[in-house]
Amino acid sequence: MPRLPAVLADSMTRWMGHPATVTGVTELSPGLLRVGFEGEALRGRPWKPGCEIEFRVSERELRHYTPAAYDDEKGRVEVVFQLHGNGPGAAWARRLSEGDRVSVLGPGGRSWLRPGPSHLFAGDATAVGLFEVLISALDAGAQVTGAVEAPPADVDAIRELLPRLTVLPAADEGPGHALHAWLEANVRVAPGAAYLAGHARSVQRLRARLCSAPLGMRRGDVVAKAYWAPGKAGL
Repeated sequence: MPRLPAVLADSMTRWMGHPATVTGVTELSPGLLRVGFEGEALRGRPWKPGCEIEFRVSERELRHYTPAAYDDEKGRVEVVFQLHGNGPGAAWARRLSEGDRVSVLGPGGRSWLRPGPSHLFAGDATAVGLFEVLISALDAGAQVTGAVEAPPADVDAIRELLPRLTVLPAADEGPGHALHAWLEANVRVAPGAAYLAGHARSVQRLRARLCSAPLGMRRGDVVAKAYWAPGKAGL
């Protein structure tokens, strides 16, 4: 989300926010932080796999995140933050401590999960929380495959979070290179549904590959979300 006038950010937080307390902060790796938020106002919300929430991370900026887990009865959500660079979202997450009071806006957003026996996941470290919650919501017998591209320092932590996916160290050639090479080498049959998230250009390339011959997936069976692009803030 772009920068907002402070008065508008005040109004959004006041009218759309739900008070919550930070109940746990765990450093998973140098680039990943898992934070739990809990509050009575988070009970009975329309939580669903892939929904989005927002936090006000500075006076004029809000950022979207996807809960990696949620518990409607306890009024609890958990978010895996990627501490990418020195942006306002990463800086805000780094400052969080147990006991902090925050305001959670949402949840909102579309439904991600598609029916079918086989599901492909492809993205980068920004998609870790999204993939975790989607995979946990699938039927026990669902076939799951896919890959996540990540900074080398975060690879082991992501393998623990997403044991059903391949985790690839990011290549020197740039974002998406390792992921695209994995797709070319390993996906020979079109899955029933595909979920793509992360670097904008990489998501576009992966979707084009899945929807063209020989795989020929229907566009409606490929759910895609761009989380970031070089030089652009607040996607």
